[in-house]
Amino acid sequence: AAIPGIAQAAPTQATSKPTVYAVGQGSGGTLRTYQSQLGFRFDVKAPYTIDTSQERQGTIVVRNPALGNAAVGSDEPAPVDSNVQAQSSPGDRITITRFDNPNRLSARQWAEKNPNQSFFNGLQSNYQSYSFAGQPAVSYSWCGNNNCGDSVVVPSRDGRSIFVLSALYEYPGNAVRWDFKRMVGRFRLTQ
Repeated sequence: AAIPGIAQAAPTQATSKPTVYAVGQGSGGTLRTYQSQLGFRFDVKAPYTIDTSQERQGTIVVRNPALGNAAVGSDEPAPVDSNVQAQSSPGDRITITRFDNPNRLSARQWAEKNPNQSFFNGLQSNYQSYSFAGQPAVSYSWCGNNNCGDSVVVPSRDGRSIFVLSALYEYPGNAVRWDFKRMVGRFRLTQ
């Protein structure tokens, strides 16, 4: 049962197993397209892997399994070629979560009403409104107590769902930020 005023990830019904396949080869590894039952698809390059264990609860996690346990980072911008291990931390990851949006709020309205899910707490920087995946979206960077992130909030085509895409990182110079920017450039809504 939903609690009024509290956003909850939107679970999905079981469907056929999602398909992951290679579509090209680049310097950063094989480019794979992932088609999610949550209503979107995106491309990601190795060494990132896609964890779908929480997909039925509304979340997909993309991470680099090669990262060790020692956090090594920098406050300097990451190089464009993100295959630099020194610019990563074990907790670095990209998340995509679908939430119900029964009142069909705009991306900004939803982010403001659901700060725990959107990381939109009034302390964000680089705020932008723009068209993303064909929908009006907002993007911003933020920092909390234990990590920082870059987020994009976008409604589904029918407005009944909201997607929150986030790169979570420990240091502002971590490579996951660049990889996230490339990945969101290939994000598409499918429903």
